[in-house]
Amino acid sequence: MNIKLKQNLSLNNKLAMTLQIQLAIKLLQLNSLELQKEIDEQILTNPFLENENSSELTEITSEAPTLSSIYNNEGSNIKKLDAFEQLSSKPQSLRDYLMWQIRLSSLNSNDQFIAYNIIDYINDAGFFTENIEDLFLLLRKNLEITFQEIFAVLHKIQHLDPIGIGATSLKNCLLIQLEHYHQKNPSYLKAKNIINKLEDDISPTLSSFHEFISIFERTDEKNRDVTELIKSLNPRPGNIRSDSLQQEHIVPDVIITKKDGKWVTELNPEINPKIRINKIYQNLMKDISSKKDVEYVKTNLQDAKFFLKALQNRNITILKVAKTIFSKQINFLSQGEIAMTPLALKDIAKEINVHESTVSRCTNNKYVQTPRGVFEMKYFFSSELKTDFGQMISSTTIKSMLKKIISNEDTKEPLSDLQIANNLSNNGIKVARRTVAKYREALSIPSSKDRRKK
Repeated sequence: MNIKLKQNLSLNNKLAMTLQIQLAIKLLQLNSLELQKEIDEQILTNPFLENENSSELTEITSEAPTLSSIYNNEGSNIKKLDAFEQLSSKPQSLRDYLMWQIRLSSLNSNDQFIAYNIIDYINDAGFFTENIEDLFLLLRKNLEITFQEIFAVLHKIQHLDPIGIGATSLKNCLLIQLEHYHQKNPSYLKAKNIINKLEDDISPTLSSFHEFISIFERTDEKNRDVTELIKSLNPRPGNIRSDSLQQEHIVPDVIITKKDGKWVTELNPEINPKIRINKIYQNLMKDISSKKDVEYVKTNLQDAKFFLKALQNRNITILKVAKTIFSKQINFLSQGEIAMTPLALKDIAKEINVHESTVSRCTNNKYVQTPRGVFEMKYFFSSELKTDFGQMISSTTIKSMLKKIISNEDTKEPLSDLQIANNLSNNGIKVARRTVAKYREALSIPSSKDRRKK
């Protein structure tokens, strides 16, 4: 048997998640408070980084200063307290918590890249809000993947803590928890059959949900265990982490003001951190002779430069995205949400020539201060509908019109969803009754029956 060896050359495009790319992605998805925390940690761990307001004449001693303890005098007793126990810590966000679990998982670099993109589209309630096909097309631009790989990573995320996170619908969320926690429960099959009556949607229609709830209302004592089993499931698993974040003070990342008759978009100067390379440590390189010390110094100096560059790129990208958004939504600043125009992530990505996931990271959990209040940057993205006049109108504008119509209605004879749909149709905006009901529910406005005042 003859064995022949052949040597072939081929060119392949392959995504390489270098440490620099990972750092850039990490900084981009942090909001202002999280960024400040990250910078403080970098300054503590890397001697080449310092705040710009630090004195350049700081004396360097062989013994590094430590924050080891605080002494509390109470009469003759002296209590030694750990300083770090006295510091208040910021609650970890849902996104951070999921990212942390993914980094500790056994997923390879490609699957981690898929997971990071999936997590970008998980809302505060814990639901995956993107269409799988759209995500597939998005990821195919940078990675050769299959639908099976996306589903496999999504399944992995859905079984992270809290269980059910990343579910594609309320039914999916409840079934994941039921299977994980109660598969050996005697009431498992009955509970599964009841949950399957729900629609495959994050927010099922009222008729579907009422039918689902009515099963509990007519439950007899024999099926009481099934009812209690389903009630023990969490319909919003993300709220376990997100609820604590609602109490935090929001600091805007971007500020929009009017100067000399023009709208100006700029980063918030109060939270825009300014750090630099410590020149004293940098000059020490000349006097170091040990190879081990030289390697240590070079590594830390290079890391410091990479961090500063990534920080600068983050600020430039967020500012560029914010300016592009408000060049499209400039009418909002003068007229309010009634003047919002349809806008999608891909529109901004195409305008500034970046990936859609980059725009998503720039706008997620980032806030902008405008003369009309503080808004999350994702608020300015909305779907579109076509009017009879050939123009496109955003869903946010329709919601604003819906609120205005309802606020002016006769409270004794409130308008039904069909009447509101006809009202909008008279203004050239054709929407179905179920669409009106969907927007009304999203605005937490009760039905006409519940709005009626005697």
